Amino acid sequence: MRLTYIFRHPNVGYSIQRVFQTIIQGIKENNEMNVSEFFLPNPRSDIKSILKNGRALKKSSSKNIHITGDAHYLLYFLKKNSSIITVHDIMYLSYLSGLKRVVWKILYVVSLKRAKKIIFISDFAKNQVLKEVFLPGEKFTIIPNPIPPEFAHHPKNFDKKNPTILHINGHLERKNLGRTIEAIQNLKCRLRIIGKLSSANINLLNKYNISYSVAQNLTNEEVINEYINCDIVNFPSLLEGFGMPIIEGQAIGRPVVTSNIPPMKDVAGEGGLTVDPKSVLEIREAYKNLIENDEFRNKVVTDGLINVERFKLGRIAQQYQSVYNECFIS
Repeated sequence: MRLTYIFRHPNVGYSIQRVFQTIIQGIKENNEMNVSEFFLPNPRSDIKSILKNGRALKKSSSKNIHITGDAHYLLYFLKKNSSIITVHDIMYLSYLSGLKRVVWKILYVVSLKRAKKIIFISDFAKNQVLKEVFLPGEKFTIIPNPIPPEFAHHPKNFDKKNPTILHINGHLERKNLGRTIEAIQNLKCRLRIIGKLSSANINLLNKYNISYSVAQNLTNEEVINEYINCDIVNFPSLLEGFGMPIIEGQAIGRPVVTSNIPPMKDVAGEGGLTVDPKSVLEIREAYKNLIENDEFRNKVVTDGLINVERFKLGRIAQQYQSVYNECFIS
């Protein structure tokens, strides 16, 4: 079977590509498939760029197409009911109003009706879409993101005297770094932030005299080392389509603090310490419990390692292969 994965332009972001390179790895290991990758030539999403990307896709002469996410509008350039698309979220729609919202919905939500099969990465992502447009049940399925095999268990002695709390994507406000900073004031710990800091968060860090360090533009190997070196993974996000740091932290063997709202609580399963992401007090109590209570912390870690079995690559790749067998011919 020949299969082409369609990726957005690399300048837009690497997260989707990273997820699907893991999936492609699993597909290739278990099946004799001829897999190719096609990257959109333009990173922008204005009308001119959309037309350019659509024309480039049509010229690619690919037959069995899987759009990996983000550029849902590409479905308008393909024959109806001929391709598969993975939907990660449509959260940007919630920030729009008026004509911009109408146009974006047509391009990124209504367009999904043209797919042969829609794969949502979570119930939350599915429910986001179904609130906006009707899709028959046979049109979609849910397949979560896989945990990359390189995220393997690395036991570590917990540093009770000065634990390191790892916060991923600190530059995004929805990651809730501000409340995290407030929550750890006067706690003996060190905050390790991956991503660019806003001036507001720098001011908060200084105001509460937080011990912290920052890193940016890390390689995949460097990111894994950040997980290995930390004591707690912090992810009380306000809005996500999935939440990869949850299962990445669990797979390494670190306790994860995350939100008690979908999809984070569903991804974390029984293996995450969930909190109200808008409650500084709950976030603070979660850290105190993990730092002070050895038995509780060890249980969170053990339950996390059990939870990530659901996201192992072999299992996820098999689910994708079933969709390909259903939708495409060799």
